Amino acid sequence: MTKASLGAGNVEITLDGETAVLKPTLLAAQTISRQAGGIIAAVEAAAKFDVDAVTGVIALGLGRKPTEVAEAVWSTGIADLAPKAIEFLTILANGGRRANGGEEKANPRTSE
Repeated sequence: MTKASLGAGNVEITLDGETAVLKPTLLAAQTISRQAGGIIAAVEAAAKFDVDAVTGVIALGLGRKPTEVAEAVWSTGIADLAPKAIEFLTILANGGRRANGGEEKANPRTSE
């Protein structure tokens, strides 16, 4: 089994012209799931360009509050951020790991 390097589930975005990294955490997964009624519901909301849903996903991925990133999300554009938010949600649904074609999944939170 090959283990992923630390941060393998991270998703890089450009937010208001700056590079930022969404980091998958259990807290982010739980909060999004509770707020949206499940990860799939959050994916559907992001796919519909729901501003609040995408802002919430980006904020949780950055470990910040939605009010702290709302203006930057708006400036960047929901159409640009929604695909990255969906990618991040998929990683959260997979325990913080990227899908790897059916092979045994590595844990990105360990460096071994």
